Amino acid sequence: MREVISNVARRLSTRAPHLLWLAIACRQSATEVAIAAWSPGQSGPRVSALIVDRTQIVDSDAETLCALSAAMESVDVLTHTRWVTILGREAVTRRFYRTLEQIVGTLAVEARGNAPSDVRRDIALLYASRLLFLSFLEAKEWLDGDRSFLARRYDDCLSRQGGFQRRVLLPLFFGTLNTPTRSRAPTARALGRIPFLNGGLFSRSALERTYSRLEFRDEELGLFISELLGRYRFTAREESADWSEAAVDPEMLGRAFESMMASHERRNTGAFFTPHELVARVTDEALAHALGQPPDGLIAALSRPNAVARSTELDTVRATLTRFRLLDPACGSGAFLVYALERVSRLLSLLGDARAVSELRRAVLTQSIFGVDLSPTAVWLCQLRLWLSVVIDSPARDPALVAPLPNLDRNIRVGDALAVDGAIQAGTAGAAAIARLRSRYARAVGVRKKTLSRALDRAERTAAIALLDRRTAAIDAARRDIVVAARGRDLFGERSSVSAATRTALAELRAERRAARARRRALLAGAALPFSFSTHFADVAGAGGFDVIVGNPPWVRVHRIPQGARSALRRGFVAYRGAAWRTGAAASRAGGGFAAQVDLAALFIERSLALAAPAGIVALLAPAKLWRSLAGGGVRGLLVGDHELLSIEDWSNAPALFDAAVYPSLVVARRGKLSQPKEHPEVKVTVHAQRVAATWGVHTSELSLDASPGAPWLLLPPVARRAFDALRAVGTPLGASRFGPPLLGVKCGCNRAFIVHARNESYFAEAGNRVDVEVDLLRPLIRGEHVTRWRIDGNGDRVIWTHGPSGQPLDRLPPRAERWLRGWRRRLVARSDARQAARWWSLFRTEAATPNDARVVWADFGRVPTAALLEPGDTAVPLNTCYVVRCADRDDAVALVALLNSPLAAAWLAALAEPARGGYRRYLGWTVSLLPLPGPWDRAREHLVDVGTRALRGQPPSDAELLDATIRAYGLRLSAVNALLDWNIR
Repeated sequence: MREVISNVARRLSTRAPHLLWLAIACRQSATEVAIAAWSPGQSGPRVSALIVDRTQIVDSDAETLCALSAAMESVDVLTHTRWVTILGREAVTRRFYRTLEQIVGTLAVEARGNAPSDVRRDIALLYASRLLFLSFLEAKEWLDGDRSFLARRYDDCLSRQGGFQRRVLLPLFFGTLNTPTRSRAPTARALGRIPFLNGGLFSRSALERTYSRLEFRDEELGLFISELLGRYRFTAREESADWSEAAVDPEMLGRAFESMMASHERRNTGAFFTPHELVARVTDEALAHALGQPPDGLIAALSRPNAVARSTELDTVRATLTRFRLLDPACGSGAFLVYALERVSRLLSLLGDARAVSELRRAVLTQSIFGVDLSPTAVWLCQLRLWLSVVIDSPARDPALVAPLPNLDRNIRVGDALAVDGAIQAGTAGAAAIARLRSRYARAVGVRKKTLSRALDRAERTAAIALLDRRTAAIDAARRDIVVAARGRDLFGERSSVSAATRTALAELRAERRAARARRRALLAGAALPFSFSTHFADVAGAGGFDVIVGNPPWVRVHRIPQGARSALRRGFVAYRGAAWRTGAAASRAGGGFAAQVDLAALFIERSLALAAPAGIVALLAPAKLWRSLAGGGVRGLLVGDHELLSIEDWSNAPALFDAAVYPSLVVARRGKLSQPKEHPEVKVTVHAQRVAATWGVHTSELSLDASPGAPWLLLPPVARRAFDALRAVGTPLGASRFGPPLLGVKCGCNRAFIVHARNESYFAEAGNRVDVEVDLLRPLIRGEHVTRWRIDGNGDRVIWTHGPSGQPLDRLPPRAERWLRGWRRRLVARSDARQAARWWSLFRTEAATPNDARVVWADFGRVPTAALLEPGDTAVPLNTCYVVRCADRDDAVALVALLNSPLAAAWLAALAEPARGGYRRYLGWTVSLLPLPGPWDRAREHLVDVGTRALRGQPPSDAELLDATIRAYGLRLSAVNALLDWNIR
């Protein structure tokens, strides 16, 4: 039915694209009915459909029909749009998520037995995942030929004595689905004709073995079966670019996992579900570079009459696909791996592999698909989705003929892909033997499975010990070289003294050798094997690495990582140690800590490039800020310095793709340098906007702002880049001018102690309690949101100013202020900046609050820069959501305000500023410090002072008038910068 509807949609879209269709189809000899509508897609119509069995109607089917009936609008286009939405998966998804989260939470809370709440939730999610998997098997009639198997067994159990988990689920999970038919106990045989699935899906987890007495109540299990499994339609086919069905598919399991993670856990782990659109884009881009042509283009070529004439080329592609290995280093619930499995299997089938779809997928899965994740739950769900992808197209109707699932625990593993000692090391011992063992283990069942598992454990342990021995030998050789050099004589025959650096190096080598020997002894004694790609994927390491690496690694700032882990990561990753773009940090006087706030995604890029085989392809989603921020210097330098950057895509300004405030981009690189040193390889750049995308090519030498290592990348079309550079050529960076780098506003470190709000001639703290302090200590406060173009919005906020006219903290606080702040003393002493402060009541970075000069102030966050003037003598205190430039001459300040508010400055800074939520950008001090001031400044400011003065008097100029004044100040023509202005308003 799915093929019929797809074909009908394609033909009608071709022959009558101007009509709005709702197609209803049924088979005379079957009970299937389909209702479908479609909308234009990238490569044809995108169908949204409801496909039901008339004998098995569920509640969600009825709800979909009711919604269709209620969707009638007076305008046909609106009606059809609503039909497409209602028939698509998203309409079901929202209801399903809410129901699943509620029932799993209740299942965990009401379970009998002693177990921590997080363990209860994990085991409840485990049971829910198994039951959801069985719902897909019910749809294929593999559970004793009964599409309502679980509901009937539940009713039967309750009609006797109850205990559904103990009497039905435990025998079903661990005595039937995980046990060959001939070995099943009578209780398991009584459940009927059930396939033997193997694979570990229905093996007891470590948590289940530890908390074996935890028992779920019949009431909650019944709720799960009736309100979830009985209410929604399930399909084993996942959503694709051209098909969406009003049913629950396996991809929802990944979304369900993401939705049920606590918000703080999601924020700390960076775990957010990747939309299918991005999964397909990333994986196809990686495959295109690995195969030398896009997968869609290859599929189209195979359907042409002259495909046979290209047999040599196609044989090369087939050979590449057969032997290649693909990794997701942070696989989560497996979205990328499932898509890659299905994509590669389809390509092999079109290239002449005659095996059945399920058999072909099984072979590709066990030979080519690999994944790693820190979360055991995520790994479990990833394996589950991969198993579903294998069984979905199995032609077997008889449960006894269903082939056992492959064992995936040696392909999809729990581990830390960023483990400092976990990178691939050449020459892993026993790599070929491990490859053979894993291939046999993937197909093994019963006793043979256990035997091969132990053999694999021994082989991996042996490989780990051999690697430690090699590392120890390398340390000994390094120590020997240092000692020989230290004992040598100089040209005059004198022994040189041992330097402090040499002593430090020897001490570090001795400590590393002790640690390696200790790890070796622990492994020999049977200690747990620490995760390492060289041991857990020894055969891949022996072959040089992975051919393709794809994924969406966690996006986590280092301040969310424990200090001990941070130190280890700093030692192990160049992108961390050299995170800062040093040239920009030095020019803007940005603090070393701020400039080195690396994101974990940068470390995943570095590790992925290290895991890739020579000329291997890495395609990862990463935060778009990496290509512009100060802290992205390390990873940018790595990509263009040591490897070949192939393409980059930016979705910062595209419609929201995630359910979180993130700004994704795609980076694709080839490990190593294949081009000749004198060549400048071209990078494909794509920038997505609301409804369109622009793509162009640019040489890597022209991508960066300048030639300094790690400089920000400018994702500008060539004509816009020329306009950007034209402005730089006629100006001096603000940070290098007589005004110096911008100053960050004042930092309190505890706003609740220092900030009060004026109301009815009294002052109140954030909590609402009245604050009694000396009035002469209170100064007006400016936050970023108070700064608009030309002026500062009035507000009642005040800061308790604990510093004197010199900017130094008061030697002694007045009595009422001292009494108020003493209540906060413990918090104030604990502030990170307080260690260097002279007084515990100090404020920090107070230079921006000095009122002697005129000050230009702007918000650090906005759609465009918004600047205002603080007159000399104005005691207002800009907080650290503002930046400030001090000007001895008021006219300089007025001209700077006009320049920053101009459309030209907005367009220039937009190319550099980090993206933020809702189309906003971050106008940080280092970013604005690069803005070129027109020169010579004394002449140029005359064009700006007039419009600025009028604006400050309440007569702001139009954008056109301000743009004209700015262009005249730079001495340019409009045509020289038009391309940059046009690009900024795309």
